[in-house]
Amino acid sequence: MQEDYPYVPGDCYYLSYLEGVPGSMATLDTCSGGLRGMLQVDDLTYEIKPLETSSKFEHVVSLLLSEKNTVGAESCTIEGENLPWKFYFKLYCFLDTDNVPKDSVDFAFMFEQVHEAVIHDHYLAPEENLQVLAALRLQLGDHMPHTALPALEEVYCLQRLRARISQSTKTFSPGERLDRRQTSFLDGTLRRSFRTGSALWQKAEEEQMVDMRVKEEVCSARASIVDKWKKLQGLSQEQAMVKYMALMKEWPGYGSTLFDVECKDGGFPQELWLGVSAVAVSVYKRGEGWPLEVFQYEHMLSFGPPLANTYKIVVDERELLFETSEVVDVAKLMKAYISMIVKKRYSSTRSISSHGSSR
Repeated sequence: MQEDYPYVPGDCYYLSYLEGVPGSMATLDTCSGGLRGMLQVDDLTYEIKPLETSSKFEHVVSLLLSEKNTVGAESCTIEGENLPWKFYFKLYCFLDTDNVPKDSVDFAFMFEQVHEAVIHDHYLAPEENLQVLAALRLQLGDHMPHTALPALEEVYCLQRLRARISQSTKTFSPGERLDRRQTSFLDGTLRRSFRTGSALWQKAEEEQMVDMRVKEEVCSARASIVDKWKKLQGLSQEQAMVKYMALMKEWPGYGSTLFDVECKDGGFPQELWLGVSAVAVSVYKRGEGWPLEVFQYEHMLSFGPPLANTYKIVVDERELLFETSEVVDVAKLMKAYISMIVKKRYSSTRSISSHGSSR
């Protein structure tokens, strides 16, 4: 007699809670692709399941009603509810950025997370690459060339465009140029009496100029993105996602989670990114793609927040202090990566010991 058991995949069931919602509970599984399960918040229970017609890893969250409350009621998705919280699903950390199966839930999570980095200006790339990424993102939707397209900021980094235009339109005012040519005390006294009104007028003029340039550049960028997107017709959604990720991997910092921090001790420029990855912590000047310095976990003696909004990393004989409101997230992520390194080393040590003792 032979017993036959149904196949039940392992390591795909999760018991968790909603961050920032005390008393909440979530039971989820990814065994069949996508997320399925129940979410309990206060006295309400929600069901989450994949949106069958979606190609963008979208899910439906429906309120489950008891029989006594079902008269005249319908299940409703989270999108239509005015609830005090929203659901965000993302990978906690990138443990393997190269060998993730293209048809896995992890790959879909990773794609959405790197896309968020792109549109929030946490990815450094030439303008041409940003437009190609935007076109590839459009290819993942159910858009047609003659139908309405999503807002540009959903697929493209408008923040970078505005910053570039603002920088290019910054010029000295006539009064400031005159200050640099004439330095007499009398001239300075006369100019100071008109400086306040002139400065306000100059600021308003610059803002108006920036707004006009932004509108022009947005129209130009949209037209260029749509043109690139039309050339992608025939490319499958999976192929578009793979191409998108391949472009992302060209950046040396790919796989890092970037945090906006400030340096107060003068060791680095003031405005920085702290990039936390599976192997090291990197310090970037904000807006630049190559790190100023990279610190391997093996060389770290300690890390954590000694004060509110201050994060300290002790590397060899150096003490690095960064100001940020995200100290908890930085600490959690670094701890998770270091724990994985320790586990891998412990597992390797046990494997070598077992192999040696079996001889």
